[in-house]
Formats: sequence, structure tokens, C-alpha cells
Amino acid sequence: MIPEQWLKGAVSSYAPGMENASEHDRNGAFHWWLKARPSKAELSKLWQLTLLDPDQVMASDVRRYIKEAENFSAELELQQRNK
Repeated sequence: MIPEQWLKGAVSSYAPGMENASEHDRNGAFHWWLKARPSKAELSKLWQLTLLDPDQVMASDVRRYIKEAENFSAELELQQRNK
């Protein structure tokens, strides 16, 4: 789920020490996907990734944006909670 286009930008803007705040890069990747109007299947994967993210404050914020996505449904959230 790491988009090649986003990754190229992240790599080109890298400066030593940025890995100490990797949540910013993960957040950027999530938002890249959300701007790309992801399908229900992609939203499901993004939701699952937020549940695994070590920064649950950031992940919770991303889930809020996932809920606002065009292809989001309450059914998707229920499926994810039952996994």
C-alpha cells in the first residue's frame, strides 16, 4: 500500500533524522490514498493498517478521514471491528 509516486517524493525530500518522526510519513501516505478516492477494498486495507500503526493518535485521526471517504460505508467499519 506504499504508492510508488508518493514514495519517490518522500525519498527525494528525506533528510537525516526524519526517521525519528516516521508517523508523519505514514500519515502522508494515508492521505495520499484518501485523495486518490480509494475503493472499498483499498479503504478496508487502509483501515486495517491504522489498527496496526504504533501511533494510535495519528491512526485514529486517519480513521476519521477514512469514514469521510466517498466509498466508505458503515458496513466496512463493522467488518473491520469484527476482525
